[in-house]
Amino acid sequence: MYWLLDYDEQDRIREIILRLNKKLARSHSRTQADQTFPFVGRKDRDIAVDIIEELSPENGWVCDPFAGSGTFVYAANDANRNIIANEWEPYAHEMMSAPLAPLPSAEDYFQVLEDFKKRVYVQMEEIYETVCPDCGKRIMFDGLFFDRDPEEYYHPTPHERLGKNNGENIIFRGKYKCDCGCKEKRYDNHDELVRKRLETIKYDFPDVELIENSRLNFTAPEFTHYGALFSIRQKIALSIIYKEINKIEGNAKRFFYDTFLSIIHLGKYTDYRSKSQDNHCPANRLKETNLYYRYIEKLDERWRYLNDFKNKSNDTDIEISFKDFRDFFESIDDGSIDLVLTDPPFGDTAQYFEHAQRTHPFIPYSLINDEERLRKEVVISNAPSRENKHGEEQFMHDIETLISESSRVLNEHGFLAMYFRPKQSSWISNLNQLKHYGRKHGLEPLMAISLEINDPSMRALSSAAWTFSKDTCFVFLKLKENECRWYDGDIDIDEIVYIAASNAATDQGYPFVINKFNVELQAQLRKARLLKYASAIYQSKFKETLLRFTIQNGAQYVLSGTSPYDFMNREEDAEIRLREFAPIVLEELGANENGFSFEDYVLRLSTYLENGSRSIIQRLKMVNPLITEIVEKYTYTSVDKETGKERLYLKKYAPPKEDEGKCSLYNMDPYDFERLIAEYFIKRGYVKAETIGGSGDRGVDVLATNINGRIEFIQCKRYRKGSNIGSTPIQRVDSMRISRKAEKAWVFTTSDFTPEGIDEARITGVNLVNGEELIKSLDLYYPGKYCL
Repeated sequence: MYWLLDYDEQDRIREIILRLNKKLARSHSRTQADQTFPFVGRKDRDIAVDIIEELSPENGWVCDPFAGSGTFVYAANDANRNIIANEWEPYAHEMMSAPLAPLPSAEDYFQVLEDFKKRVYVQMEEIYETVCPDCGKRIMFDGLFFDRDPEEYYHPTPHERLGKNNGENIIFRGKYKCDCGCKEKRYDNHDELVRKRLETIKYDFPDVELIENSRLNFTAPEFTHYGALFSIRQKIALSIIYKEINKIEGNAKRFFYDTFLSIIHLGKYTDYRSKSQDNHCPANRLKETNLYYRYIEKLDERWRYLNDFKNKSNDTDIEISFKDFRDFFESIDDGSIDLVLTDPPFGDTAQYFEHAQRTHPFIPYSLINDEERLRKEVVISNAPSRENKHGEEQFMHDIETLISESSRVLNEHGFLAMYFRPKQSSWISNLNQLKHYGRKHGLEPLMAISLEINDPSMRALSSAAWTFSKDTCFVFLKLKENECRWYDGDIDIDEIVYIAASNAATDQGYPFVINKFNVELQAQLRKARLLKYASAIYQSKFKETLLRFTIQNGAQYVLSGTSPYDFMNREEDAEIRLREFAPIVLEELGANENGFSFEDYVLRLSTYLENGSRSIIQRLKMVNPLITEIVEKYTYTSVDKETGKERLYLKKYAPPKEDEGKCSLYNMDPYDFERLIAEYFIKRGYVKAETIGGSGDRGVDVLATNINGRIEFIQCKRYRKGSNIGSTPIQRVDSMRISRKAEKAWVFTTSDFTPEGIDEARITGVNLVNGEELIKSLDLYYPGKYCL
């Protein structure tokens, strides 16, 4: 919690965050009906409602500069909030704004639908014609399985969706079965005649050039032309539907048009499992689906959904823009927004302008000819022609602009909630980079929430080992001007002031006078190349900043102990710190018998590897591979039977043969270990010893009363070999000892202590007991019972 806020405001914000955490811990489920797009996106509308309700006042204003599928827009309306949103990609804008457009009356809709069917059905019968093998009736097939390269219709590559009797590859199952009951057949000579006949039909299909991008399966030379993504049959079907839609007038036209856009992807070459979200055009085991059937089904589905949406909508303001996000923010007044909630296209898995090229020609729109969008799109692109969008630096610059503009439009103590999925190569550094941007622009990071993805297409993009399979939602608090950190460019001057004060106080925390502080400040300013601030005109500003970290007593200053910079040594090697804390994080998470996710591990670890300083970010990039190396060493993966989700579990320690039959402290439950230490103190002659653990223990697990009636504090760390204890736990228990006037402080561990931890104990006088020492001592009271 940000230390400059008054206590009442800290409590208010803490309660908001606790409520939000509690809400998001509930099980959430999504259905296809929750979306206006043709697929279930990765954003959960119910989760969005929870975020909006907790982070904005009723009837407040929510802002989303990257609206995408519109989930946050609809969620804001569900939560009875006003929203101003923006989407610059033409297809996404058309689809997400559709629920807000006027619908035709029921009478008009059904009349237009009937007329449309009359005009189109006969043409579709000719395209999808087949003959029932049992009764000889001419019907339309629902699906055709085939191979594209080499072309094969009679005997396509086998798969489980073919008919069970004789490998039937033409299907008309369910409501599309023949009147005689037949549901499937083998491709025959009549079907071949129909296919050949298609080559004689004239059609108008937009075979335009696409931007090459192998990551999106728009590969040169074959699949960088729109027409190459579709078979002749599907080109004809799409052309007919599109032509007939253009004959419709009134509100019904947009409804029929938007529905058409939502089924175009079903017409491209897709594999037999209908994974139509993937642009890849497989060579074999493909499926051609009846686009007329899909279109009529989608019309019915969307008609019901949009009518239901309008009936349930609250009477709030919804404003949708169609601009670059920078231009969008320019239209918003300073301090007028309560919550910025957005999901920017993070990383190269979100190249959605280029991905939408499979729909653009029917809008009609051409990204390859749009110089402004190609220049301004927020993206890391793999397209060879877009060199200006290849690097992470340009992308992170845009993200910083998003954060700075969000800060400007937010009111004081409003919130920014930003969805984010870090790159595999930059987990921790990306997390800390966002925190740095936030603090630089007056936004204090409060929490990071890991959110589930249920969309299979997104899971496929994240299928590589050790990638985030969940979104992370970062929540930032907009600070008042007198609460913000003082920055010069990317340099945190608050941190410089704190370092100078710490150096003036020395490791012993002695009081110091302003002259000694000024000497240290000059040295730090020189080191940061900021001597321009050595001028007397900044004297009052530096004193004001100094009082953030100190208490003034006459002419002397004493460090108050409240600072975001305390917990990470600025000079400590990033690898040393990672190796120290990664095993500890795994131990903490592994104490939960239900296991934990890789995201949980990285998010928890990031809190140990960040001190509010930009200087740590580059160092962390160098050690990123260690994150997976350490998790693989200490854990194994297993699927939870109840949830079906893959979880991580700590590997069990196998004691050596000479210790068989003994109770292993490494495998002991952490709370049982605390109770054992409490019993151990009783056996040593202490009057009383009891565990006091829990989230509010402030680093103390056992409270012991010695024979003199004095209190002693004990911290217990049941860690595996190699998970050595550093200085931080020792500092915490000593701080508790001093504040509560206890006689002694102890740290017990089943592992060992780092050199930094041992040195900290020497300075503070905290008593340390490592695993080997503990076993020897336990043997005095429990002979032969325990081993490591």
